[in-house]
Amino acid sequence: MSTLAELRFKRQELSDQANALNHSFSNKSMPAVEGEKLDGLLNQIQSVDAQLDVLKAATANATAGWKDQDGNVLKTMRTPADFRAHYSNHGNVALRGEEPPRLDDFLKGVAKMKTTTSVQNALSTGTDTSGGYAVPSLVMPGILEALVPASALLTAGAGIVPLNEGAKSFVTAAVDSIPTAGWRLESGVVPESNPAFRAVVTVPHSLSFFIKVSRELLMDAPNMNAALNQTIAQAFAKELDRAGLIGTGTAPEPRGLLNTPNVQSVTNGANGASLVTTRYANLFSGVQSLLQADAPMPTAFIMSPRTKVGFAALADTLTQPLELPAMLANIPMIATSQISNTLTVGTSTDCSQIFMGDFTRFAFMMRESIHIQLADQLFAGTGEIGFFCHVRADVAVQYPKAFAVVTGVRP
Repeated sequence: MSTLAELRFKRQELSDQANALNHSFSNKSMPAVEGEKLDGLLNQIQSVDAQLDVLKAATANATAGWKDQDGNVLKTMRTPADFRAHYSNHGNVALRGEEPPRLDDFLKGVAKMKTTTSVQNALSTGTDTSGGYAVPSLVMPGILEALVPASALLTAGAGIVPLNEGAKSFVTAAVDSIPTAGWRLESGVVPESNPAFRAVVTVPHSLSFFIKVSRELLMDAPNMNAALNQTIAQAFAKELDRAGLIGTGTAPEPRGLLNTPNVQSVTNGANGASLVTTRYANLFSGVQSLLQADAPMPTAFIMSPRTKVGFAALADTLTQPLELPAMLANIPMIATSQISNTLTVGTSTDCSQIFMGDFTRFAFMMRESIHIQLADQLFAGTGEIGFFCHVRADVAVQYPKAFAVVTGVRP
């Protein structure tokens, strides 16, 4: 089967030959033999165009978006506007003219402190007997907006797909391979294609931590709302990044890209290799593997801070900064501390990884709301209040071949 890249290259070659032939006879009549040659080239171009159309349509249909087992398209949230649009339609607080609830006011209400009417309304519709109170829908966008810049995956284009409460598992469709199309004669046999789709069963796993804050600070600090949004978002973002990239898939953590079947792999020899030696070769190798699999150009490269700084420090023989090749120049390099610099490859113990791909094909399948549970007695002796924060999420990869992992990256 020809790939999109191969077909595009073939079309360009045929087009160049046809243009050259036309140009050579631009001022005189074309002989019959040359005319037949030109007709043949044009017919081949039409044939290649038809194959391109089939492959493009197959790719677009296969990766059109997340759907449930009934074929319903699921909402994918990536931007603050997405968060607010979604949760404005799923509010669980009747405002009746008052200000929307804030996270710090909500925590005051959970702690049975004086708070706003809107928070009291929210708490009156919930219960803490089953794991705490659900964060009101009107409060969720503030946390999620803070989550995006704190998460390398979300910054790279990954999305959050909210799941309604219900079953403990959820089935959606993903793509293993693009179908193989072939030409056939009239009444001819339709060529058999490899299976393209597979069911992805996502099981939202519990991710939790607790925070504590003094009663005085919670009640008096004017910037407490922003601080709480940032704290909770960053705590969740760091672990969601780690699990999304390198999660083992062994309970209780999700399976990340590194351990997902069919994700492309780029190695650096038995013992890894230094960036000073490989320079941008690994990035080109990864991009080539993606294009070879009919995947789009990556939306980002995700790497450790050491690797990002290492790329920036590359220099030529005159110690001048090495210019990033044009093909890669518009692809952001995103750093996360969740990628280790002490991985072992062969005899080397200072290796790291680079993740690349179309991260719009990656999503966190997340239950509608974060839950917060009061630990009212745990820190009573110090005048502090503890809050347990819970979220349930899993990782889903729509088209694994649209991702590549470079291993054995040394400084």
